[in-house]
This record gives sequence, structure tokens and C-alpha cells, in this order.
Amino acid sequence: MTLDAHLDVRVTQDEREAVRRRASTLGVRPSTWTRAILRDALDERRHEVEALAAQAAVPEPAPELTRLTEQLRRVGVNLNQTRRAGDAVDSSLLHDVLAAVTEIRAYLGDGVSL
Repeated sequence: MTLDAHLDVRVTQDEREAVRRRASTLGVRPSTWTRAILRDALDERRHEVEALAAQAAVPEPAPELTRLTEQLRRVGVNLNQTRRAGDAVDSSLLHDVLAAVTEIRAYLGDGVSL
């Protein structure tokens, strides 16, 4: 979608600051938030403001969790490739999977050991 038109709207200083605060809370530019409000008002099937709020509510994953998840993904890919090839699964690969899952569970506060 190309944004090829411009709409000028006059507001009070207080209203402009309120728009800036709301947009900042959602982590978007004021124009993005205002456009979402406008589109939602024009088409009740749209839920752009709700989507912005949901996106803002999702915290960035911790770098440690990202690293652990990537390790687990790589081991899982290897496990799937081994299984699809019909090869016996190497016990060291299963050990790596178990270690990665255990580390992620510990990071997330799950005290249950496998």
C-alpha cells in the first residue's frame, strides 16, 4: 500500500501531546497511531489499534532465551533430518536435545527435571 495522500488536521497543543504520548506508549510514530485510529473508524472490521497494542505488549525476548531457542531449533532440525533419512538416532544428539530443553525450562523457571 502506498501512502500517497496527505491529510491536515488541526488539533490543540494538548491533543497533539496526547497523541504523541499514546503513540509513544505503543512504540509507534504519531502518524501510525492516528492512521490506525482513522482506519478503524472507517471500517469496523479493522482492528489496527488493537493490533498495535498487542504488538506493544509483546516484550522483546531476552538474548539468553533467543540463544537457547536457536540452539534447540538447530538440534531439532538435525534430529528431523536423521529421522527422515531412516537413520538410527545418535544418542549424543538425543542428549543435546535433552540438555537444550532442560536449559530452556530452567531459564523459564520450570523446576521440573527431565
